[in-house]
Amino acid sequence: MAVKRQLVDGDGGDDDIASLWLLPPPGALSTILETLISNTLPPRIPGPVPDFQPHITISSGIPLTSSTDFQNVLDSITIQEPPVIRFRRIRYGTAFWTKITIEIHKSTSLKSLAVAARSAILPGYTEEEARCWVEKYTTPAESGQEGFIPHLSLVYYGEEVEGSVRLGVGSDVDDAGVVLEEVDGGGDVKGMGGWVGGKLVVVDTTKRVEQWKDSILAERVL
Repeated sequence: MAVKRQLVDGDGGDDDIASLWLLPPPGALSTILETLISNTLPPRIPGPVPDFQPHITISSGIPLTSSTDFQNVLDSITIQEPPVIRFRRIRYGTAFWTKITIEIHKSTSLKSLAVAARSAILPGYTEEEARCWVEKYTTPAESGQEGFIPHLSLVYYGEEVEGSVRLGVGSDVDDAGVVLEEVDGGGDVKGMGGWVGGKLVVVDTTKRVEQWKDSILAERVL
């Protein structure tokens, strides 16, 4: 199989790969998430943290080749319905890329999008393989290699996050009005508890993290 199997993280960070992200639609929630990531949470972290735009990684480890027309690939993906995004809980991972995240409920529409997108954008990757990957459950720190745990990263950081910092992060997220629901009750997304649709983007993750927002290779509004 041509595609790289060593997917180190859920966001990027390899030397010659791209990632497929789902961005929230423009609006109040997107602004709140941007503020948390760029302004509110960094002062709570005892070391420097990079800035990045809010996103959910749909697939990583995408080979960068000059012959790939990523826009054509995105346009060709069959999407049955806009993905429903619902926030579940704050998670603290062990990896740099998943140090502090909001875990996302695996809605049927989100899983369907991930299967269609992953099998379309990874060379030699079948729909059956993509479906198996999407249905596996693993922790955010291991996502990418073992299975699909959708998450929205809030902080990239290399060290352990202490309990006092976690309390502060939880308070900041709550004060921002973000709604977290441990149980997915279905129905309409509640206010700041997620979104429907969004924008798919292919991002060149060979660049520095701070440059990712300006390294979009293709996009598709859902």
